[in-house]
Amino acid sequence: MAMDELLNEHEQGERVRSWLQRNAGSLIGGVAVGIAIIWGWQWWSDRQHGTQMHDAEQYEALIGDANNDPAKLAAGVGKLKADSMYGALARMQLAKAQVDVGKPQDALATLRAIHASDSGLSDVIDVRIGRLLVETGKPADAIALLGKATSPGALEVVGDAQAKQGQAQSAQATYKRALTMLEVGSPERTIVELKLADVGGAPDAAPATNAPVAAAAAQTPAQQPTK
Repeated sequence: MAMDELLNEHEQGERVRSWLQRNAGSLIGGVAVGIAIIWGWQWWSDRQHGTQMHDAEQYEALIGDANNDPAKLAAGVGKLKADSMYGALARMQLAKAQVDVGKPQDALATLRAIHASDSGLSDVIDVRIGRLLVETGKPADAIALLGKATSPGALEVVGDAQAKQGQAQSAQATYKRALTMLEVGSPERTIVELKLADVGGAPDAAPATNAPVAAAAAQTPAQQPTK
């Protein structure tokens, strides 16, 4: 190795050593901060997991013991945080039980008290509230709640509200929008199709196929005419 290369390596080594001496304190502090962040994240993750497991166990026990009894469910939901997923699910189950025993106003109050942090769950709750509003004679409130929603469930409820108000054409258009998002043959689609028929509408016809072309494509080579 040439002398100038040795000197360059020595010089580089001295520079690294000098830099480490000057920055040792900050390096140690940085490592400590990094370790603290990692430990804090792991502690928070473990705590969240433990809380979710505890909530899940409480939810399962509540649903099993209450046997859809509104009084028992109401007594147990307070043990679950209203803004947690399992707290929201428990209150939704309570609302269903209240509807089953003929107390829709109680069910509305229960659903409105849920503070769902998950947007998907919040949308489901809004749809249930909207459905209850229609059933309790408040279609305009249902439309105000769900008028800007685009999910098929929400559109179905808006269509129900419009039908309740005697707006048959608007209901037809809304039901048809819902149908474009529902799978052919699914139970949900069948229900919306029945509602559409009730307001004098019919599902849009599927695009017609080119029968001669389709038939020719279906023929086997042996069946196709020779030129």
